[in-house]
Amino acid sequence: MHFNFIIGIDMSKDWFHFCLKNPEYTILWEGEVDNNPEAIFTFLSKLAEQQDIAQSNTSLSEVIMVIEHTGIYVNHLVNAYLSKGGSLSLVHANKVSNLLGGTQKFDEKTDQIDARRLAEYGIRYSDKLQLWTPKEHTITKLQALERQRARTQDAINKLEVPLNESKRFDSADVSQLLASNQKEATDALKVLLKNIEQQIQDLIKSEAHLKQLFKLITSVPGAGPVIATEIIIATSGFDDFKPHQAKQFARYAGVTPKHFQSGKKNRNARITKRGNKRIKSLLTMGALALVNSNTSELGFYYRLKIQQGKKHLSVINAMRNKIILRIFAVVRNQVMYEKNMHISLT
Repeated sequence: MHFNFIIGIDMSKDWFHFCLKNPEYTILWEGEVDNNPEAIFTFLSKLAEQQDIAQSNTSLSEVIMVIEHTGIYVNHLVNAYLSKGGSLSLVHANKVSNLLGGTQKFDEKTDQIDARRLAEYGIRYSDKLQLWTPKEHTITKLQALERQRARTQDAINKLEVPLNESKRFDSADVSQLLASNQKEATDALKVLLKNIEQQIQDLIKSEAHLKQLFKLITSVPGAGPVIATEIIIATSGFDDFKPHQAKQFARYAGVTPKHFQSGKKNRNARITKRGNKRIKSLLTMGALALVNSNTSELGFYYRLKIQQGKKHLSVINAMRNKIILRIFAVVRNQVMYEKNMHISLT
């Protein structure tokens, strides 16, 4: 894609650094802006009036903003720039580092330098940029609730795991004291967790499309309600990843083995450490839940491959891939999962 100007944005909670460049990598303007709506709209007005942009009669739609993706911190700038008709792309910092820095880490790192690198990335890899579009509001709410659910569950685990260990190894009076101290907090967290889960279910049921997706996904063995919710969020209701893009989603999740071959060197395929770690972790738990199953095909598959000498983690990863293929297949065909159903990628 072609743009007349590229502006890199290194985002933080309270401010962001920017660097405006032309396609010849010349720095035209750079600085720092407070991360609040008033300061941002003032900045955008100055951007439109910037000498090089004004003289070339370039509109903001022809100035692409390459923003470091830092979660909700980007919201003010993203909403403001879209309201001005601007084009933007959200990229993760590690992607920029991997492509610009390679295997060697950068010798120097500052917010201003990072903004310059983001602009450089936008110029050099313009063909890799994906223009960002707002997610459907229901998906945004669903994502916020799911993150809150995960944080609540983590808080419960952080309280209960040490308590269970105390019951095993401490004296009775010590473990009882700890249990008494945290009972009220733990009970309150469990009530909160139950309420959040109900809100997630109500939100999914409020839209027929999401309700159908949830029903189809959870029909796949190994794909429970949490996995279904996360995949709906990650695919934006199968808008960002279409139902025929199972392989692409598997790469996004980081469960596709990577091959390395150079000359006589031919390393066994390995699982990348990149990808959506939350999706990967949930798929792992889904696969592990089927390992000892006597009713699931994947349970038989696991035991067969182990008997054939395959390594545990290798088989688990293959199961993660199979769960993804099944999920995308039922969504594509709009049928509930059945044993031995034909799974194709076309």
